[in-house]
This record gives sequence, C-alpha cells and structure tokens, in this order.
Amino acid sequence: MHAPPRRRMRSAAAGLTAIGSAAMLSGCDPSPEELSRKQFGPPTEVAAFNSVAECVAAGDYSQQQCIDAQRAATNDDNRTAPRFADKDVCEDQFGAGACRPSRDGGQSFFTPLLTGFLIGQLANGGYRYGGLYRDARNDRFYTGSGAWLYNGGYGGRAYRYQVGSRAITQPVTTSRIQTRSSVVSRGGFGGRVSARGGWGG
Repeated sequence: MHAPPRRRMRSAAAGLTAIGSAAMLSGCDPSPEELSRKQFGPPTEVAAFNSVAECVAAGDYSQQQCIDAQRAATNDDNRTAPRFADKDVCEDQFGAGACRPSRDGGQSFFTPLLTGFLIGQLANGGYRYGGLYRDARNDRFYTGSGAWLYNGGYGGRAYRYQVGSRAITQPVTTSRIQTRSSVVSRGGFGGRVSARGGWGG
C-alpha cells in the first residue's frame, strides 16, 4: 500500500539535489554591484560629468573645482587609462573608433578615449578626481581601474552615482596592459576582481 521509505528518501534527496544545483547555477553570475563590492568595497557616492559646463551647471561645485577635476583626469589619462595590447580588444568594449594608440616607457598599447571625470569626497574632507571611460556595450562609466559607476541618479540627482569606496581612496596606479586572453578570463574589463590594485580613475 505504501511506497518503501527508502524510495521516498531517494526521491526527496534527488529533488533537493536538483534544487541545490539550480540554486548554485543561478548564483554563478553575481550582479555588477556584488562584483564591485568584492573588488572595491562598500559603495560611496561620487559625481560624474562629461564636461566642465555640465559640472558647473550641477551647482555643487565651483567652476574652478570643475576645471581642476577635468584637468586632473586629462593629465592622468595616459598613465591610468585601461591599456590593451590590441586595438580590436579595446574597441570590443569601448566601441569602434573609441580607442587610440599610446606609448609609455617604450611600450605600445591602446587606450579608450577619456569620456568624463568624477569627483569623489574623501574622509578627510578633501576630494579625489579621476577620468572615466564609457563602455559601449552597456553605456556605463568605468574608472581606469575597472570600478564601474552604478545607481545613476542616486540621491535624486542625475549626475550622482555609487562606486566602490576603494576606487577613490586608493592611490592612482599605472594600468597594466591587458591581452585578449586576460580580458576573457576576467569576463571583460571591470568584469572581475582585477589583478592589480589601486585606483585608476
């Protein structure tokens, strides 16, 4: 009349295994926010702008501060921009015509065009400035170190974003040159925890 208990246990175990496997599969791809937290720590608020005029119009910063922020991003661009061994690898992420040849210390590579700058406030009340690079695949801003800006419109202001706090507290470092294999292994620029530390944007 009744199925053997052992058979029921096997069935239950198989069901649990299937559920567990599905849960594991669904958890294989963490969200960009989770990736950002793992790599750059808890979020902090930053402002991101395409131009000095846009920065001034926001009303939170003086014209001189906006100029200083853009100048700092431009001055650091060649050193801190993402570097790629091949132009097509760079353009795969940042778009056709959006990468330029660059040189540093006898090395040749390609970097995406600077498309904006950020202003982040440090714990001591000072500010950190840095360059931003727009990913053509998802239209998002990234710093040179691969930290991506998310939650656009944070706090009710269109130019406000969140970014991992270490992206603005760690010192600027020189970018390493990425190859196709290294980009693929990381799931794309900014896709996983970077092999290098420091804040590049």
